[in-house]
Parts: sequence; C-alpha cells; structure tokens
Amino acid sequence: MKNRWVLQLLRLVDQLTQSLPIVLMGMLALLTYWLVKSMPAQELSNDMDTPRPGPDYTMEHFTLRVFGQSGVMRHQIEGAGAQHFPDSAHLDIQNFKMRSVNTQGRISSASSDRAVISNGDSELELMGDARIVRQAGSRLRPGNAASKSAATKEEWPRLTYNSEYLHVNLDTEQARSHKPVVLTRGDDRFMADQMDLDQVAHTIELKGRVRTMLVPTKTPESTSPKPLKP
Repeated sequence: MKNRWVLQLLRLVDQLTQSLPIVLMGMLALLTYWLVKSMPAQELSNDMDTPRPGPDYTMEHFTLRVFGQSGVMRHQIEGAGAQHFPDSAHLDIQNFKMRSVNTQGRISSASSDRAVISNGDSELELMGDARIVRQAGSRLRPGNAASKSAATKEEWPRLTYNSEYLHVNLDTEQARSHKPVVLTRGDDRFMADQMDLDQVAHTIELKGRVRTMLVPTKTPESTSPKPLKP
C-alpha cells in the first residue's frame, strides 16, 4: 500500500513538472509578444531627453484576439487598463485575463488582479489572485494504418495553479513564488509556502510547510454498483 502511494506521488510530480511549465511558458510568451507588439511605438523626441517618469501611453478596456488559419479563435487577452512606463521599460496591466486553445484542443486560462511585463518583455509577474488553469478534456487520436493500430482516446485532467504571486522568466524558463501556492491535478493537490519551477530541469521545488492530498485512482470494480442483498 505504501509503495503504491509513493509511486502515485512520483507520477504526479512528474506530470506537474511536464504540464505546468508548458502551460505557463506558452501562454505568457504569447502574452508578451502580442500585447507589447500591439502597443504604439514610442516617438523619439527631438532633444533626445531621457525617459521621464510616468506612462507614455495607456490602454483602457482592451481585448486582443488571435485566430487560426481556419478562423477559429486561438487566444484572447483582456485587461481593464494598461500603462507603459518608459523610464523603467515595463508594462503594467490591471485585471489581466487570458484564454488560449492549442492545436490539440487543450483550453488554458490565466488571470490576476495585476500583471507586469518587464526586462525586455522576458519577465512577467502576476500579482493578486494569480490563477492558471488548464481545463480537463479529451481527444480521439487516429490509429496508424501501417501498424494497424486502432484509434485511441487521449484524456487530460484539470491542472491549476493558485497563489497571490507568480514570477515567470521566459529566458531561463523558470517560475517562482514566495507566497503560498496550491497546485492541483485532477483531484490530487499540493500546497506549499513557496515554489520554484524549472522547465529546463523539469523540476518543481516546494518549500516551507508542504502538504499533499492524493486521491486513489478508481478501478472499474470500485465504480461498479454493488448487487443488492435479497
């Protein structure tokens, strides 16, 4: 029994380290590209003054949508407001929301009270009710005619990240939080005081008080109704 729980824990960690970084990096890389590139270019002043404090341009209640070649919407970015600060070269977004659908049909979303893009569009911070979700779903994978294999059904569980803070570095492919985090995959859950995630190394380091809740996988015998006694 103990070995089964250990194997389930190791398998969960492996799935989290493979799935969560892909969700984070893919969505946030798209955000930095489309949102920053959609902003108007800053006009150069004649006297070449140094950047002054305060925003040089703003956006209010904006929505960006990206469509695939078939016309289906793939990505959507929303914000109640955005300000670009030339002195520190960062973009500040309020009430940030994002939704993404990849080519496999996997739906992911991210949201926070505030998002800040900085350091040449390579770093992003989500602050205040930071939440990332990959929805549960499934798809039918066609079989291989050469090997005469039948079509198979691929399923993926709901994957979530919840915290008051998240810092993502797209260059190093790392994410971290110095505040309590909750990671879930399906019914399984990890809780920790801090988190360091490295996509290159495929590792998640949970720090402080770490708690886990693992739900045993249901077998056909456990889900089938028991016969009634006469």
